[in-house]
Amino acid sequence: MQQPDHLIRRGELPAASQPGLRLARPEDDRLFFGRVGWVQLREGLSLHWSDYQELQDFVAENPVQPRLSFVLFLDGQSEVNYGDLALTFGQTDRRQRPQGVALAMTEPVLFRRQARRGRHIRKLVVSLAPEWFDHAGAEAGSAVRRFMQSHLTPRVWQPSARLLTLAEQMLSPTGYDPLLERLYLESRALDIACEALGSLGEAAPEAGLRPQEGLRLQRLQELLDSGAADAWTLERIAREMGVNAGTLQRQFRSSRGMTIFEYQRARRLLQARQALEREGISVNEAAWRAGYNSPANFATAFKRQFGISPRQVRGRL
Repeated sequence: MQQPDHLIRRGELPAASQPGLRLARPEDDRLFFGRVGWVQLREGLSLHWSDYQELQDFVAENPVQPRLSFVLFLDGQSEVNYGDLALTFGQTDRRQRPQGVALAMTEPVLFRRQARRGRHIRKLVVSLAPEWFDHAGAEAGSAVRRFMQSHLTPRVWQPSARLLTLAEQMLSPTGYDPLLERLYLESRALDIACEALGSLGEAAPEAGLRPQEGLRLQRLQELLDSGAADAWTLERIAREMGVNAGTLQRQFRSSRGMTIFEYQRARRLLQARQALEREGISVNEAAWRAGYNSPANFATAFKRQFGISPRQVRGRL
């Protein structure tokens, strides 16, 4: 994925897309400016990403084999068809948090997407084929297996701040060599799949936790994502959750891979990035919104998290 923004012509697109791509009605061979790609990370697991400006109106079509796909639009909007099912991905209101869509296909369908001149699209699509679930040992009666049989029945899910941060990192990966980059992308693609699968209904309990403890962590994440606890101490958050601070911190870190305050900082940095991209605010204001008194400290933390500086993000406007 590590590639500079560039002009993407018609002849380049098949190599960066799923097999079988067809294009209809492009005026010339200049399609996008930015980055796009598709990679088979391992058997049954694939990743597609886009971060580009659409340069003209045209239609792209692909035959899609049975799979479970998780679509995460970070910016922009796109009209698509899966067979006879018409969907619009992305948000009409850029102030809203991105949503994810889970969609199962139990038989081959024709995917069709309408490109619109001038639109900026930033998205990730993680797809799991039936053989991946077979190897993973998904139980026949599980909520995941049942959803896999719900052909073309989309389910919306709300990605956590941590997951949105991972998605941003995937679109701007640090300069790993090819092997490490594939491992990097695979681990994050599986994180996206795991959180999305957990939203499908009967989510598996957190590893090593009793059911009530898993529910407490879900309530905690909802509280953190709301922003209501941004100025709270750890002790106040723990009182709100009805448990001591040390236990809450240990369980959250074991489950989410970061401390509560690391999660809050990641969420605020993500909100600052979205404001830079969508509202065109200054870097100083973005730093203030993220809770930093020093724009230099903000820029350091921002680049560490996203692999790109705030000024580079703002320069894309």
